[in-house]
Amino acid sequence: MKSIRHIILLSLFLPLLASAELFYVGVLDKETRYSEQILLSKAKLGHLEKSVRNAWRDGYRITNFFHSPRRWTVVLSKDTRVGKQIYIHHRQIDVFKREVLRFFRKGYEVVNVENGVGEWVAVLDNGGTLKNSKIRVTRELEEMEKIIKRQKKKGFDLIDMEAAEGLWVAIFAQHSGYLASHYTFSETWEALTNQIDGEWKRGYRIGNLEHGSNRWFALYVKRKTSPEELYIRKHDYRTFRSTVRAYWKKGYRITDLAVGRN
Repeated sequence: MKSIRHIILLSLFLPLLASAELFYVGVLDKETRYSEQILLSKAKLGHLEKSVRNAWRDGYRITNFFHSPRRWTVVLSKDTRVGKQIYIHHRQIDVFKREVLRFFRKGYEVVNVENGVGEWVAVLDNGGTLKNSKIRVTRELEEMEKIIKRQKKKGFDLIDMEAAEGLWVAIFAQHSGYLASHYTFSETWEALTNQIDGEWKRGYRIGNLEHGSNRWFALYVKRKTSPEELYIRKHDYRTFRSTVRAYWKKGYRITDLAVGRN
């Protein structure tokens, strides 16, 4: 009987322990062109559509699409210089890629890719600054690193990376505005933060931050100007949102979101 009680108690506490390890990360810059930002969150991807369409009508554009356990979050910003915008999603990566390519032919550029609960999501802009965007998918990180080198030699910058479903998905584009860029992997949050401090001192800023395959991926970029940048890390989502709002009032804007575990 005691062993049964122990099993029941353990099953009750395990989800709590898992969620306690989870934390949310936001990267915020002070000198962006975004005049306003809003955060939209829904438990299901399909429930976002109406809210996003309303925000589009109000002049907002998606600047980040983000999934965390039991939640889809979209960052929408004003004064993005983006004309038309759409987002697409599909569970099968091959169909997803074909859909992205179909919108390429219509003049759209893919700017963000995200995966959550088996669903692949891409945000595509028409009339933005990025040009000639590409999407590449591999199963092996080593092969992706070769692709990144080849694309860089051709003048295409790495814009976004996503690791999920045993795949590595990367977005490349021209006219990124990057003077220089490089990426790194870190095994722990502590190692990542030490690395970020060093990159800031060298004039780099965080272009993309992702946690996947039990490691942190960070893309560092250097532009003509180096804005004041910070990151926030919170275990509780409500606290995370309230902290973001506090920094909005100080003139900061979200440039990337990530979720990780201790």
